[in-house]
Amino acid sequence: MKEKITKILSNKKASKLLLVVGIVGIVLIFISSLGDKTEEPLPKSTDFSESEYRLSLEESVRQMVFGICGDNGAIVTITLDTGMVYEYANEVKEKGAEDQNKTSEESEKTYITVRDKNGAETPLIITSYMPKVRGVSVICSASEEDAEKIKNAVCAALDITSRKIYIGRKTVQ
Repeated sequence: MKEKITKILSNKKASKLLLVVGIVGIVLIFISSLGDKTEEPLPKSTDFSESEYRLSLEESVRQMVFGICGDNGAIVTITLDTGMVYEYANEVKEKGAEDQNKTSEESEKTYITVRDKNGAETPLIITSYMPKVRGVSVICSASEEDAEKIKNAVCAALDITSRKIYIGRKTVQ
């Protein structure tokens, strides 16, 4: 095999042809990379707004109500106590000074930032916490027994006390 390659490379026509094929290959690779100049879209954020979060919770509770008492038209309203809470990466520099019998300490807190594709600096988020639920109101056509089941299900699903839940009965017109 080595002999065949040496024989081909010693032939001037074959080596020139091989050189031309190599150059053409490099040019084709270069040309194909020029066509990919479209800017990559930024990855979609997995974060969603507070209103989307609230609507998602309301739909989940509505599905629970349907599963418990069969009411497909339950009215569910959820209020949120806080907005999204973010914890940012930071660096604390402590400075201490001793003056005779007194000690003073100062600290300087700076947030760590990252630069995105466009050059904008944003703080580095370590953790984000979803908004806390303040209260839940459910209006449905459930019996007293089903209303208690709904209240227990909402307590368990949203990790809130039963004092924060109101179950009302629909009026039939």
